[in-house]
Amino acid sequence: MFKSNNNNNNLAARVFARQIRTPAPGTSIHSARRFYENLVPSCTIYEVECPDHSFRKFTDDGRYLISFNRNHQELVVYRPTWLSYSCNEEYCTSHDFPSKAKIFESFFTQMYCVSLASSNELICKDFFIYMESNQFGLFATSSSQIQDAPTSDGAVQGIPSIEKITLHLLRLEDGMILDKKVFSNDFINLAHNMGVFLYDDMLAIVSLRYQTIHIIQIRDSGNLVYVRAIGAFCREDDELFLNCSSQASDPVIDFYLA
Repeated sequence: MFKSNNNNNNLAARVFARQIRTPAPGTSIHSARRFYENLVPSCTIYEVECPDHSFRKFTDDGRYLISFNRNHQELVVYRPTWLSYSCNEEYCTSHDFPSKAKIFESFFTQMYCVSLASSNELICKDFFIYMESNQFGLFATSSSQIQDAPTSDGAVQGIPSIEKITLHLLRLEDGMILDKKVFSNDFINLAHNMGVFLYDDMLAIVSLRYQTIHIIQIRDSGNLVYVRAIGAFCREDDELFLNCSSQASDPVIDFYLA
């Protein structure tokens, strides 16, 4: 008698279980996806004709492939078309693949191409944050660094400056730019998302030049709402409170001229 086991990795047993079981309502697709845990890649196709792009990564849910054009001015998003060629024999590598198996377009479909960077800016190819709940993508563009930047009010000496850093919030479903946030004459470490952190719908952006953490909320509508800054002062009235305290501690001396 067949015994059900959720941890059974035997392919024949899992196919049999899928045939005789009735999945829960609305979960038939999920049940079919679990079947592919037993189907693993068995060969690699080389010399595939690919667009001349810089490919970043897949989104966490696998719906989109993020890439940038070679001049790092435009965002190009693809949608995977998944399986387009298969072989049911034991040694598939002994057969010649069809021509479509060596073409990038057989596996991916370009959805859109969006221009993000201006003439003096470049897309940071190592930066990308994905919000799976709303399918929002956060991208960054920046101008060139200034190593010997003059120190302004509140800036730390020795930290380079970037004239313009722009965070772009996109809806990946159609490529619409929903909102932007610009930081001027600042330095944020964008490489591998080191200076920007996402928790739920809250963004924490670390300004190294001004030693400040900017908190920004991403609304469901696609708006970037500035919440607060944590730096020299943690609360909005801290500066007022410290100024009042310092004035109260200073003695007032009146001088009279005879």
